[in-house]
Order: sequence, then structure tokens, then C-alpha cells
Amino acid sequence: MFNSVKEKLGTTSKVVYRDENDFIKKMRSLRTYCPIAYKDLLFNVNIQDFQSVKDGIYEYELKTSKEFRFVYGQIKVVYSVTNGVVIIENLQPAQFLLDGYLNMLDTYKGLPYRHSKDKFKINMLEKTKKV
Repeated sequence: MFNSVKEKLGTTSKVVYRDENDFIKKMRSLRTYCPIAYKDLLFNVNIQDFQSVKDGIYEYELKTSKEFRFVYGQIKVVYSVTNGVVIIENLQPAQFLLDGYLNMLDTYKGLPYRHSKDKFKINMLEKTKKV
């Protein structure tokens, strides 16, 4: 699985991972809990676009459902560019993805949750849909 991600993100081009093991864990969790964003990262992200920007830290927003965005926030790839070398810094929301990797999360009203705070946000989402 990860070999295809590595090939897609560019092992032949100048790409470095800040913490490759951490990124692998987050990718596996992303595949489980938000397949839309996973497919967007796998098939629509072009690493040459990342290399063409000036040096600095950037975020690339992946496709995220409205419900997931309301509860956990937008899914983003955080990367930096230094002298044409792309460094994949992080995949956000990082804590949710790591929690999802360590433990299989339960679902509540169709969304994964970790604790009562997430359930509260899901209930708020349902209430805003009714209004």
C-alpha cells in the first residue's frame, strides 16, 4: 500500500518526509476514516506542483466531507519547500489520525468519534442540519 503512495508522491523526485513512520500511520488511518481525502491525495496530488513554489511552508487541502470538516477540521497536507526539495511535514488533523491508527474508533451517527467532545460536536452538527 505505502509503496504506491511513495511512488505517487515521488521517490524519484526530491521529496523527504519529516517523520516517514508517522506519515505512514496517518495515511493508513486516513484510508480507513476518510477515503475521499485518501483518494484525493493518491490520485490528484502532483508533487511537481509542490516543487514549483517558492521556499516556505505550505498547506494543501484535501477533499473533505462537510460533516468531517465540522467535527475535526479540514484535512491538509503540510509541506515545506527548501531549495526545490519538498519536505512532507504533517498530515492534519494529526491527533485524530493517530488515535484512529492506534485504536479502531467507534461511529456515532455515521461519523467516527474518540470521546464525548466529538459526540457533542456530532450532535451539534445534527441540530444545525435540522434548522
